[in-house]
This record gives sequence, C-alpha cells and structure tokens, in this order.
Amino acid sequence: MVSNDRNRGQVILIGAITLAFILLGIVVVFNGVLYTETLSSGGTSQGASNADVVEYEVNQSVGCLLEWVEDGSTAEDGSLETLAEENISALNTAYRETTVQSTPVAVTISDVDAAADGGNLENATVTIEYDSNSLNYSQERTIEAHCAGDGP
Repeated sequence: MVSNDRNRGQVILIGAITLAFILLGIVVVFNGVLYTETLSSGGTSQGASNADVVEYEVNQSVGCLLEWVEDGSTAEDGSLETLAEENISALNTAYRETTVQSTPVAVTISDVDAAADGGNLENATVTIEYDSNSLNYSQERTIEAHCAGDGP
C-alpha cells in the first residue's frame, strides 16, 4: 500500500513539471511572435514621419544659415551667394554625419543655388535627397532666409 502512493506522487510530480515546461515554451514562442510583429510593423510608419522631421530640420537650418551669413558677413568676405553656398555645403556634411549616426537614413543637401538682391540674401534653392530602407525621394526646395530663434 505504501509503494502504490509513492508511485502516484511521482507521476503527479512528473506531470506537473512537464506541464510547466510546456507552458514556458508557449510563453516564449508567443513573446517571440509579438516581438517580431512589433518590429515588422514599426518601421513602415516611422519612415514617413522621419522624412517630415528631416524636411523641417533642413528648412529651418538653411533658413537660419542664410540669415546668419547675411548678418555676419562683410564686404571683404566675398559675395553673399558664394558664402551661403559654402556654408550650406558644410551644413550638408555635418547633417549627413549626424543623421547617419542616429538613424538608418542618408540625407544629402545638394545643388545649392543662393540668390541675393542688393546685399540681402533672399533664398536658396537646394535639392534634398532622403534615402532609408522604407522611403527614398529627392525634391528641390526654395528656402527663404528666416530664423525662428537666435541663429545657428
């Protein structure tokens, strides 16, 4: 009689351990599926919003840079158009390196053409190229000289 109770206890213990491993396996698989689904759906919605942020940042940066060049230049520095184009090219290098380090996106500001009228920088026409895994585009923008803050 004593040996029969001991066998029943061992069977119940083995069954409980087996059930625990099965539940643990189901939890691991379910968690992996949820994680994969989150990763696959998260990247597509972020591409467009990141492109909007890049466009806003480039517009603000170039606008402030134009105003800053106009305010800080003298007659000995050269033409305003040349100074603006050189500064926007330097901005391109710095901005590209910054975006590549923080996000999987390559942004290039090229084909810079600044326009001045009587000693005042009016605007700059630039081509913005945006290249990521989910979105690629190239657009030409004419950006007016403006700055919302104190400048660069």
